[in-house]
Amino acid sequence: MNLEKVEQLIKLVKTNEVKKFTYKDFEHEISIDFTEGGANYNVSNQSSNQSSTANSNDTLQEETTESSYQTVKSPMVGTFFLQDEKELTNPIVKVGDEIKKGDTIGYIEAMKVLNEVTSDVAGVVDEILVDHGSNVEYNQQIINVK
Repeated sequence: MNLEKVEQLIKLVKTNEVKKFTYKDFEHEISIDFTEGGANYNVSNQSSNQSSTANSNDTLQEETTESSYQTVKSPMVGTFFLQDEKELTNPIVKVGDEIKKGDTIGYIEAMKVLNEVTSDVAGVVDEILVDHGSNVEYNQQIINVK
């Protein structure tokens, strides 16, 4: 999503006097908040972990996180689990855990079969993007790894 489209969206939201607005797809997430705390805009590109924020003067300041992130993506459509049971008691991976290529990071249930999800990257788990028991799409990002 380019900066011009973000600016157009902000103007459209302001013109229609909307107080809160959120747009989310597989690559981007935009949140605009004009409530009492002041004007806040948050635009994030989920695939590259870049975010931009703007203050009430409508000047956009870019804030880029490290580009050293790698992601583990879903190999299929189904329900993602952090362990091989429906009740989450002992997840396979947690934020801060070190993983290697080939390590099992969770399971995806499809057609009543639990399929292992293995990591194709090595590093430290920085963020788990999908909740235990949530539906996932093919190629959806599951975890961020540093």
